[in-house]
Amino acid sequence: MQATFTRNIKKALGELSLFVDLAPEQLGELVAATRCIACEKDQPIYRAGDSVNEMYVLLSGQVTLSLSSNRGNEKVIEVLGAGQSFGEAELFASDPCLVAAVATKPSQLLGIRREGLCQVMAADPRLALRLMGVLARRQVDMETELAARHFCSGSRRLLDFILQLAGPNRDLVGETTVTLAVSKKVLASRFDMQPETLSRTLRDLADSGLIVVDGSRIRLRNSAVARYLDDEVLPQPVNFPNLRRLPRLAGNGCARAASTLAARSQARDSRSYCDSINQAGRLRMLSQRMAKSWLMLETGLLARQSRLILRQSMDAFGGQLLALEARANGAESAAAMAELARLWPRYQALLDADPSRQAARDLFGINEDVLQAAQCLTLSFEQADGTRKGQLINLAGRERMLSQRVAKFFMFRHMGIKSAQCRVELDDASQEFSAALVELTSVAQDSSPVILGELESVAEHWNTMQSTLVLRNGNDFAPTARKLFTTSENLLRRMEAAVDLYARLPPG
Repeated sequence: MQATFTRNIKKALGELSLFVDLAPEQLGELVAATRCIACEKDQPIYRAGDSVNEMYVLLSGQVTLSLSSNRGNEKVIEVLGAGQSFGEAELFASDPCLVAAVATKPSQLLGIRREGLCQVMAADPRLALRLMGVLARRQVDMETELAARHFCSGSRRLLDFILQLAGPNRDLVGETTVTLAVSKKVLASRFDMQPETLSRTLRDLADSGLIVVDGSRIRLRNSAVARYLDDEVLPQPVNFPNLRRLPRLAGNGCARAASTLAARSQARDSRSYCDSINQAGRLRMLSQRMAKSWLMLETGLLARQSRLILRQSMDAFGGQLLALEARANGAESAAAMAELARLWPRYQALLDADPSRQAARDLFGINEDVLQAAQCLTLSFEQADGTRKGQLINLAGRERMLSQRVAKFFMFRHMGIKSAQCRVELDDASQEFSAALVELTSVAQDSSPVILGELESVAEHWNTMQSTLVLRNGNDFAPTARKLFTTSENLLRRMEAAVDLYARLPPG
């Protein structure tokens, strides 16, 4: 009986990708450290707060990993099927488990003790690398899910989940049938929904002609899904590569850190002001991006995405001010920095307040004042630099700002706040962006095919934005505002990449 039991474990382990091709002696050590576990439905494998000394491999059945609050709310973060492993991070971490693992169907598992794993990893480093790969993929999946929660609608996230079930070989025409192997309650928790919200979301996808729901079976209408995915452009986070946070040190440590940063800053400034032009130009853009996102919150559109981008932009603005403080050593740049330091607390307080129509009127004036001060700071650095490269960085950086300014004035105009001025400013910003894009493209044709390719992508997004600005009637506002917000973020991302390419050009 024991020999049969051992052979079964050895066969099961040898078929798993984690342990494939291990030497017989190493596989034998794993078998000695492994036990079989049979779980009934709803049986916990480990709970939050437990310490574990095993990693687990699910042979059959289903296991959910979930977080719970003190109020009893549960958030399912992963649903596992046969062949998947879990508990690796909990096994090698010293802290108690944050998540609970529960068998949601009758399940068969293998539990592999830490000691046995460590012995085999010491003898065959491939196993350590494979485990690192598992943890890395899980980290990427978590980051992807976090981004989707902030930037995608519930309908899109659910559709993506169904597409994952269909697999990469899904046909481009006809229909593909998938089966939901989890209950609606579990699936709803997975997507931060109530079960009734999940049902409504499935109905929305069905009403859009993307799927047909038949109980737990879902038929994907592949042609309609392909058209939907082609038409939808989702906003993505924008990285600010030159942003650095100052270290938080106490006493003399803080003074030493400040001295070191100042010395490094002076060394960079002695070579070029281009970094300063880029960072000051980014302040211009952030002044408009914050207003745009705040106005979206006031209208109640894309609230989660707008709130996230607003917070990111406010953090970036404050950090950028700190980074530029030591560089503003000329009279004009020092005066502009002083004005920004004076305006920023007022602007920040307004952005932190709950959106309202009166606050929007106040916002109209102060964000323009902040923009003007940031423009003066940028020009002071460009003049101090005195190179063609600095001029191009400033010109391209101003395009970043205009991409947000257009969206901002569209929102103000719809709200009826200084509509006539908004119409003029909107036209001026659009004309300036188009003219600068022509100039940048002309220069890139002679000097940089890489930048030219980036600017071609910018032009595509700009054409989309221009066509989106046309409102046929009042009922078009909500979908137009959503698309404009999304397009402005994608346009900003492309312009940020273009400015970075200009910053890498050789001096001159």
